[in-house]
Amino acid sequence: MFPELSEEFIEKRLALPAGKLKCVIDTDTYNEVDDQFAVAWALRSPERLDVLACYAAPYSHDLDPNIPEVAPLLQVVKYFPSYCLSPKQGMENSYNELLNLYSLLGEDPEGKVFRGSEKYIGKEGKPVDSDAARDLIKKAMAMPDDEPLYVIAIGAITNVASAILMEPEIIKKIVVVWLGGQPFHFKHGAEFNLVQDIPAVRVLYDCKVPLVVVPCMSVASSLTVTPSELNQYLNGKSKIGSYLSDIVISQLGGDAASAYMTSMFLQGSYLMGENDQPEETIKAFGPPAGTSNSRIIWDISTVGYVLNPNFALTKLVPSPTINDDSSWGPVDDSRHRIRVCTYLFRDLIFGDMFSKLDHD
Repeated sequence: MFPELSEEFIEKRLALPAGKLKCVIDTDTYNEVDDQFAVAWALRSPERLDVLACYAAPYSHDLDPNIPEVAPLLQVVKYFPSYCLSPKQGMENSYNELLNLYSLLGEDPEGKVFRGSEKYIGKEGKPVDSDAARDLIKKAMAMPDDEPLYVIAIGAITNVASAILMEPEIIKKIVVVWLGGQPFHFKHGAEFNLVQDIPAVRVLYDCKVPLVVVPCMSVASSLTVTPSELNQYLNGKSKIGSYLSDIVISQLGGDAASAYMTSMFLQGSYLMGENDQPEETIKAFGPPAGTSNSRIIWDISTVGYVLNPNFALTKLVPSPTINDDSSWGPVDDSRHRIRVCTYLFRDLIFGDMFSKLDHD
């Protein structure tokens, strides 16, 4: 079904070149504030990135409660201002937020912002036609053979997987850089971008498209920011800086912050099963005296990677397989290689981003 790409071709494509890169961004922009940071940073980096288009990805907080790692997450997302139970509505919210970001940045969105999938690929395994998928195919196929289109994907991978299924030849023309899932040494890959559309993730891992993956916990999770930093470097400095700072600071108080800290990151959800301390040992300790709240700006990891290879450590590994419950399949060294990010230089990433968003 998919074109056969040699290991030599894949590895050559996964060597990040110097010079200016053409890219598109696939984003569930309204779901969390990290997408807005990523889109704004990319648009403010024209010396490196030629952002040809932004695609609104679907998102929904109607997640499968049968996946063990998802159950605690369901207790958190209901506090999100972006709470949404329809992928179509999530996509529409993200489309409108993209238009808002372009306005704040003084950019013209005409012909550059596209609506994406109104539903997930799901168990049927059929692509979801959309303006975004068709535009990705068009732009990818127009690229010269020696210059790939970088697809910066920071949401459910439905739009990208649909485009690949609709026109498999595009895997010769693109490099996908996706923020999604957990490190492959975890027992599971459960994470918001991944669990929404596991069949789409399977397309991504199986089709041999040149792929860079940034895992969430222990990698992208290092990209935390505090209100004091935002007030020092962004707030009041520019329209976009104040807008993004206000969102983050508002989310670091009240029920949302409390639920986010206790349910998601202490012993539940994304870290479930990754602590081998006896349960009685954990329960013997009461809650901490307090927390110093920060916010993870997950999605800027992908932009940081394409902007400067010195911002990240990566390595080539066999592409994983994934089960329906989001657990990883056995490692198969015969599978094609993908590039996985293992470490991010947090201060370099934030330093570059702050310097580009602190002025109109």
